[in-house]
Amino acid sequence: MEEGYEELLRPKEVAKIFNISVKTLWEWQKKGLIKAVRLPTGKLRYPKGEVERIWKSLKATESQ
Repeated sequence: MEEGYEELLRPKEVAKIFNISVKTLWEWQKKGLIKAVRLPTGKLRYPKGEVERIWKSLKATESQ
């Protein structure tokens, strides 16, 4: 991977991380809860840093 580029995850991978469906992931994106990147091919990908940010915020709310 080239320096300065963040790893992009497929919707299926992200859904598996959060134990949700891809449809729910799309709903999150529509609501602005998670940001996606559209590739030149038209496919959606999710930056790893964005997934980690949401994971941390979910874990923080769990521990309250």
